[in-house]
Amino acid sequence: METRERPRPSRPLLTVGEARLPDGRVFRSLLVSLIAIPLLTLPLAGLLAAVRVEPVDIPAALERIIDPRTEGERAVTIAQARLESAPNDPRAMTVLAGAYLLRVRETADPTYYTKADGLLHAAGLSLPDDPDVLVASGSLALSRHDFTAALELGRAAVRAAPTRPAAWGVLADALVELGRYDDAVAAAQRMVDLRPDLASLSRVSYLRELHGDLDGAIDAMRRAVAAGAPTSEATAWSEVQLGHLLFAKGSIDAAAQNYREAAERVPGYVYATAGLARVRAARGDLAGAADLYAAAAARLPVPDFVIALGDIYERLGDRPRAEQQYALVDLMARLLAANGVRVDADLALFAADHDRNVGAAVAAARAEYAVRPSVHVADILAWAEYKAADIASATQHSREALRLGTRDPLMLYRAGVIAQAAGESGRARELFEQSYALNPAFSVRWAPDLAARIGR
Repeated sequence: METRERPRPSRPLLTVGEARLPDGRVFRSLLVSLIAIPLLTLPLAGLLAAVRVEPVDIPAALERIIDPRTEGERAVTIAQARLESAPNDPRAMTVLAGAYLLRVRETADPTYYTKADGLLHAAGLSLPDDPDVLVASGSLALSRHDFTAALELGRAAVRAAPTRPAAWGVLADALVELGRYDDAVAAAQRMVDLRPDLASLSRVSYLRELHGDLDGAIDAMRRAVAAGAPTSEATAWSEVQLGHLLFAKGSIDAAAQNYREAAERVPGYVYATAGLARVRAARGDLAGAADLYAAAAARLPVPDFVIALGDIYERLGDRPRAEQQYALVDLMARLLAANGVRVDADLALFAADHDRNVGAAVAAARAEYAVRPSVHVADILAWAEYKAADIASATQHSREALRLGTRDPLMLYRAGVIAQAAGESGRARELFEQSYALNPAFSVRWAPDLAARIGR
């Protein structure tokens, strides 16, 4: 396995997404993008082209007064009515499946995956080569972290509809998660060439981020936000991702502004609340951060929020409350697994971070890496191996994790810790300084350790 660190991104990545946005954009009411999200959240992957609703020019505030339901709730109601009028219509099944996937992101209820799976299985029996069915099925596979199945579905969707951007989106997402980055760049380039919109530009942003081009990633995500419907959940989600990118490079105030703007687009948007909690923690207001994370976890109980809340309680010295949060992660993982979601790599990182059954974490991460040798899984595996005192293996996989030149302060910190344990003091210092220069408050759990290691 190649372990040397690669320099800058290839030329295609530097140009991907450079097409001008068209004038007079049309906004659809259900536009969903897959972009890189923190581990253990529940992404709604891909653009579900099965749902096409004509745009209506209604002011956002008035629309919320007329119908206060979420996008997902409205989509489910409409799709259920359509299926009730035509119970054997595979296209109606596909539309309802897409609406259920949107509800996952709104509720964190993985049982919607099982409901969507049943509908898409039935639709696929009638229309096995239909691009809408294939895109929706690929989106479900991505959401469940079944990236090998998503790859095959994405390829089939592209064969069935080579000019449909959403098909290329499913393919690009699967290739990224499987660590096939050159192919992913090519797929994303094709997608953005077909239609430079929120869905394609957000993928461009992620690929640039992976290759260490944070400024390019920020630029692409800003254009993704500008291309989205102003009050859609997809645009609010992208605004939060823009905040995360700014946070990664230490622009805390700018990140906070994007999180606030996301909350204005979708009032009470829980991912924006969690982003603002992250900002409070970075500014040293741990009690305020705990309040916001608790509110976010109460509304949308995803492991990301619960783990972050537990880490803050631990920093505050409240170990019992921290353990209560960590115990919830195991329950959530079982519920996810029961509904077909692969969470082995994510749980391995949680276990390694919190020194919980590290041997099992190493085994799980190694098994996952054999299936998808991505930079993020390599990073998780390296960290688990370090915690298990296998420094030689950790060093190899840590270098593999940085092979694209990713400038993630947390990944750089972990690589520095591993290099220091391997006796590579010069490289460790360089990695620590890179992490600190990006954002000295990058992590509630690990930022104090980084500062101590470099004497800050």
